[in-house]
This record gives sequence, structure tokens and C-alpha cells, in this order.
Amino acid sequence: MSSAEPMVSGWKMRHHSISLAKEHIRTTLGSLAEWYVLFGNCYACEHIGMIDRWELQRRLGRDTRIKALEVRLVCTKCGNRDHNGFCIAKQKR
Repeated sequence: MSSAEPMVSGWKMRHHSISLAKEHIRTTLGSLAEWYVLFGNCYACEHIGMIDRWELQRRLGRDTRIKALEVRLVCTKCGNRDHNGFCIAKQKR
């Protein structure tokens, strides 16, 4: 990993190709590999916070699409509800 990759609370976020991004649009909570973690990203203040994907899966079901949940994200820092999104990253070993 290069030093040009952004850091999020000690996690290095990698930018992937557009084809991989399109693949994540159809990703469900249950199909996400165990070694991936979810972060919520605020459009307004750029705050990024970790989300408990296992709790989401327990509450909403394995077949819930991650992309469909973006409209329900609320920033814990500024309260913004508009245009927030998810980041998917590999968990540290």
C-alpha cells in the first residue's frame, strides 16, 4: 500500500476500479466476506465512522443490499441525512 492512500481511524482505504464498485452495488450484508468492514461516510462534514455489519445483518437480514441502506445513514457528528454512503474495506489481520 502506498502512503497516498487515505487513512480512516488507522485503516487504509484503497480505491478500486469502476467494475469492482459496480459489483458492490449488488452486495448484500450476507454476501460480504468476513474480512470486510463497513464504514459510513458523511457527504456534509466528511466524517467517517465504523458500522457494525453483523448487527445490521442480524436486524435487517442477510439479503439486504448495502447500497439500499445508504438512504438510512445519519451522520453521528453533524446529523446530516443527505447523500451519505458506505465504504467497504478489508479488516486488518
